[in-house]
Amino acid sequence: MQKQRALSAVGLWWRWVLATLVGAAIGSMFGMAACLAGVHYLSDRLISLRICDTGFGSLNCAVSTGLVSGAIVVGAFVGLMQYVVLRRFLKAPAWWILASAFGWTWIGFAATSLAYTPQFGFAINADGYFVESNIIDRIPLLAVNSLWLVLAGILLGVLQWLVLWNGQQPKSSNSKFLKMRSLKGQLRKWRSLLWILLNVVLVIFIAIAIIAIFRGQGSLYGILLFFLGFTPFYATITGAALVKMGWHKSRQMNLNVPVEPSNDQTSQLEN
Repeated sequence: MQKQRALSAVGLWWRWVLATLVGAAIGSMFGMAACLAGVHYLSDRLISLRICDTGFGSLNCAVSTGLVSGAIVVGAFVGLMQYVVLRRFLKAPAWWILASAFGWTWIGFAATSLAYTPQFGFAINADGYFVESNIIDRIPLLAVNSLWLVLAGILLGVLQWLVLWNGQQPKSSNSKFLKMRSLKGQLRKWRSLLWILLNVVLVIFIAIAIIAIFRGQGSLYGILLFFLGFTPFYATITGAALVKMGWHKSRQMNLNVPVEPSNDQTSQLEN
């Protein structure tokens, strides 16, 4: 029997929280540099190539380029630090980094676009006078941008769930013991669907918070501070979800399993 120390529920939770916080902190420092490079240098290149003439949605070209550049770096660092925790559980944990970088980039872009969406403005009446419009008039636009944020959360949840779904399983065997272990692993896989639902709930919360806090007066620094403040909440909830899904038992299930001797080994022992 192979013996290795199993990771407890608390051990998995605090390692996940610490890794996420450290990844967000380090990623934010490098992400700011990447964002400034995108705003002041890369965006000019994209404009000259006519790839980004007017920007996207509520964001102009410079803001869009800087945002994507910074978000990729932050998402990659968060995914990298989470990889350190998940590498003992997954067959191909490097995919977690790619999924996190791609998913968080779209969440950051959609969230910033929503933060830049004006909630108030001016409209022209039939008599030619300007009147101030209110948030009721902007509900369709706010709803569309909020939907993009929710879809980005679904994308992140699905991509990361696919990595979790392909988590390690015991090697095939005729042993009834290993078959029971495999069955438990399959049940853990189905419980991992909770990850998608959790990401959807979190981005809905983000959308509500952005509408209430920024009120159409978003900024790249403001969005960065918003996500840094959101990170501890995200890390705590998602770490608890991993424990709920039983991932702290995965290493023990895969490593601490009895190995039945083969027929040749049995004959040698009898001799």
